[in-house]
This record gives sequence, C-alpha cells and structure tokens, in this order.
Amino acid sequence: MLGLLILYLLFLGILVFLLFTWLTFRVVEGAFIRSMDNPNYGLYVLSGVIAFFSIITILLGGKSGIPVLFIIVVTYVIFLFIKKNEIKQEKNKVKRMIENLENRLNLEPNDFGTLMALGKLYEKEEDYRRALFYYEKAEKLVAMAEESLAKRKAKEMRYFIKTEEEEKPVICPGCGKRNTENAVFCRKCGKVLRTPVQVWKGMNKYAKILIMILGFQYILFAIFFSWKANLLLWAFTLIDLALFYSTFREA
Repeated sequence: MLGLLILYLLFLGILVFLLFTWLTFRVVEGAFIRSMDNPNYGLYVLSGVIAFFSIITILLGGKSGIPVLFIIVVTYVIFLFIKKNEIKQEKNKVKRMIENLENRLNLEPNDFGTLMALGKLYEKEEDYRRALFYYEKAEKLVAMAEESLAKRKAKEMRYFIKTEEEEKPVICPGCGKRNTENAVFCRKCGKVLRTPVQVWKGMNKYAKILIMILGFQYILFAIFFSWKANLLLWAFTLIDLALFYSTFREA
C-alpha cells in the first residue's frame, strides 16, 4: 500500500509538473502529435483515454469519474455542433461565390479574372477536375510565357488528379474532405475515419506505452483511493489537457 501511495503522489506530482514545463510537453507532443496525420490527434487520444477510465472508475464504484465524463461528453457535443455549423456556413459561402462568378462568366465568357477565380474556388474545394477546366480556359486566353500562372495551375491540377488516382484518398462522409489513406481523423471536421482497432494498430509504440501506463495507474488509483483523491487527479489531468490543446492551437 505504501508503494502505491508513493506511485500516486509521484504521478500527481508529474501532472502538476506538466503545467510548468515545456520539456515534458515536448515528449508528449512527440509521442501523440508529430507521428500522426491529424494535428489534433493528441487531444483526441487523451480525451478518449480520460473518458474510458472515467467509465472504469464509475463501474468500480468511484464517483470522481462522473463529472469528468460529463464534461467530456458535453464538450464533445458542443464541439461537433460548432464544427457542423462552421462547415455548413463555409459551404454556403463558397456556393454563393461560385454562383456569382458563374453568372458573371455568362455575361463575359472570356473574362480571365473570373475564370481564375472559379478555378481557385474549385481548387479550394478539392474539385480538381472543375478547377482544371477553368484554368485551361483561362490558359487559352493568355498568350504569355510557357510557365504562365494558369498553365502552372493546370499542371498542378493534373498532378493532383494523378496523385489522387494512385493514392486512393479517403473521402470524409461528414464534410467531403479528402484525407490520406492512413488518416485516423478528418483534417477538416475531425470525424473518425478508422475503427478503434485500426487506430490502435496505427499508433507508434511510444503512444501505446504512454496510454498503457496512464491506464494502469488510473485503474489502480480508482480501486485503492477515495473519490476525493481521484477527483484531484482528474482535475490536474484536465488542466494539463487544456494546456496541451491551447498550445497546439497556437502552433
């Protein structure tokens, strides 16, 4: 029991230490962020781990996991609502811009600026074939050097189309964003693109080790210590999580 108490105090001390050290943050960042496809991967992983062990704590009779799980669930729902609303507004904005430009193009079919603007909009939406169509039309209007902007853009679209056919990207069912074949979360809306088993297999060994160590400690603490002590542990964990998230967003 004494050894477990020492482990508990040591782990609690580490959580407090994380608030004031960049060195430990860099270690966590390297394990959870840099090797993954999505920049918010560490946030998702840590949130999932905390939620999972909150449920374990509740099942073992501890009450400290209830407020933490509630906070995570409410925050996640709010995050999804805001993301969905942002995506909807962005799509409507782009749609209106495309409609206005196409109406202008109907009046002036050979307007170079309108053709380029449409090409850029479709490129932003990753509709490379339509982008290529407008860039090629703009290219025909310009008798310039061989490497004109329209020609370079047309080359880029051909490259994107060829790369896409070779790499077989994963299309997010939520927002339509193209992601790499091994992507875990959508780069735009954060939707899960792979099963938990696939996510686990895709993690590097350092992330797996950290998750197992973290999980083992939280199970021990949930069994042997009071809910008040565990509540303090959850509090420092959430503070560290907020620190990581705010720092990643600024990066």
